[in-house]
Amino acid sequence: MKNTLFIFLIGFLIISNSFSIFGHSQSVNRSTINLEEIDNLILNEMQVNHLPGLSASIVINDTVMWKNVYGYADFEENKKVKNETLFKIGSVSKTITASALMKLYEQGYFNLYDPINNYLPFNVIHPLYPSKDLTFHMLLTHSSGIIDNWEYMFNFVGDAPIPFQTFLEEYLVPGGEYYDEVNNFHTWEPGTSWTYTNVGVALVGYLVEIISQVNFTTFCEENLFNYLDMNESGWYLRDLNMSNIAMPYHWNGEEYIPYGHIGWVDVPAGDLRTSSQQLINFLTMFIKNGSYNSQEILKSETVNMMLTPQLPFNQNLGLIWWKSTIDGRIVWGHGGSDYGARAQMQFEPKTKIGVVVLTNGESNPIQIVNILFDYAETLIENSPPTPPDIKGPCKGIPEVDYDFVFVAHDPDEDEIWYYINWGDEDIEEWIGPYSSGEEIKLNHSWSENGRYFIKSRVKDSRNQESSWRTMVINIPKLRNKNKIFCFILIEKLPILRIYIRYKDRFLNFFSM
Repeated sequence: MKNTLFIFLIGFLIISNSFSIFGHSQSVNRSTINLEEIDNLILNEMQVNHLPGLSASIVINDTVMWKNVYGYADFEENKKVKNETLFKIGSVSKTITASALMKLYEQGYFNLYDPINNYLPFNVIHPLYPSKDLTFHMLLTHSSGIIDNWEYMFNFVGDAPIPFQTFLEEYLVPGGEYYDEVNNFHTWEPGTSWTYTNVGVALVGYLVEIISQVNFTTFCEENLFNYLDMNESGWYLRDLNMSNIAMPYHWNGEEYIPYGHIGWVDVPAGDLRTSSQQLINFLTMFIKNGSYNSQEILKSETVNMMLTPQLPFNQNLGLIWWKSTIDGRIVWGHGGSDYGARAQMQFEPKTKIGVVVLTNGESNPIQIVNILFDYAETLIENSPPTPPDIKGPCKGIPEVDYDFVFVAHDPDEDEIWYYINWGDEDIEEWIGPYSSGEEIKLNHSWSENGRYFIKSRVKDSRNQESSWRTMVINIPKLRNKNKIFCFILIEKLPILRIYIRYKDRFLNFFSM
């Protein structure tokens, strides 16, 4: 009688418990208004301005708060832009060339007001002011009087066959193949005015090579890129994976026409290719006064000097870096342009917000930069969600599903997404959205015995993340099949625990 009653009770509980499996699912509001608005605004700008592809990142202080990619890197190959897609960044390259030179300045190799002819293997003399020394400071502030003569500013499909070192000597030294004393130099005295010059910055790159006695590209890799996680950046196409580079395009009014990958003779002034997620690391270093990942790359005094106006007749120019205003914000940075490429890298010292936007089209993406600054400001005002609470069993057996409940709260009542690592290489990657405070129920099983750490965090609709929360579950090894069967029943039907605990009283009641 007792055994019959026990079997009947187990059967009843199993049938009763099974009804919940077929219950109706709860509908969840999956609107992501804030992020969708950003995407829609950017896509609209791309459509209006004919930008085929785009990659962008936002950093606040030293944390990358947002990044995304849009459109196509190569129409002919049907390749969409990815996070690792490389773009030509044009004159934004100059900030990296200047940083390379300032590394040598910090090491005491020269003073900013030293004559450059004391270091070069050839003399650069302004034909109208032969007694006026040209200095490092003049090159870094576009005030040397050297100008770009576009008759000799050669570009090629592929890397330039003329080394920039050779080009500079032929351009700047009397008797050189590209020397022109009228069109290669301005009429004003060096140091008294300024004119933006690519050749002058290419000469900065050459000085890096001459002073360090290390190839310019190698010096950048060893002293900047390796420390900034920029190992996929490069000055020459031959050093990069060509299939990973965004094709530059021209919009002719009806369709996109590819230019091919172009190289110039003034390499250090504009030929760097990198991704937005790499370039944001370089920008972070300046936001953090010369440090990246707690390691000093440049001294804070050097960064401060580079971001301080240097010329009485141009209060917006530091050492290569430019101060400008974007919708009322005072920012420092640089823009870049080339055939089929536009780039912007800007940061606001006041808020420590930095924005990078790279494209393979020919419209300045400055409005997109403004959109991203607006969005970043909401992230500063936003409070991150709380770490999620995790409820569930702390022990079990292999191959059995166990239910876990996760719940987190967002102070701003934003919707939230969950990232869950079950500790066995299975990951739930940003599932959601869910309402703040809404419990979510997930089940999981482990195939082998062991001790597993369940880790979870959440992010809100403005991409701010909580810290991690961890729970441990032990899956011991059970050899007895009867014990395994009973363990499964007890784990699946918690009410059996109550029955077993009060079994004698329960059966005595039915036997009366």
